[in-house]
Amino acid sequence: MYTGDDFHYPQLIRGDEQGYSHALLGIFDAIAPAAAAALQALDHGDLQRYQAILAPTVPLARHIFQEPTYYYKTGVVFLAYLNGHQPYFSMVGGLETARPVSHLVRLFLLADQAGLLLDPAQAAARMQRILATAGR
Repeated sequence: MYTGDDFHYPQLIRGDEQGYSHALLGIFDAIAPAAAAALQALDHGDLQRYQAILAPTVPLARHIFQEPTYYYKTGVVFLAYLNGHQPYFSMVGGLETARPVSHLVRLFLLADQAGLLLDPAQAAARMQRILATAGR
């Protein structure tokens, strides 16, 4: 079992002659819709579709988990906020401020490129609120 590689997960999950990963990853919360679709494609033997779905999520994962890695939670919660899973972008202990606004903007763009914004208009409106609050 391979776990914890939030940068090379498409290859590890797909596997090779030596085995595959069970995909116990922190990034799966943030990319759940894409991960579910990709795993279904893999289950049906459609490796091309599997790769096409997961490949755009890798830059997002690398961005969310960039150093200091401990603050990856800020990115996961921010994406949940953008997708309407919570009404406010706030975290215990003010951890929502752990990443600069520029990091959040890049996260927004990467999530859009990966097709992970469930309601793009809502996500854009929420992003605009974050920018307005930051004075941008």
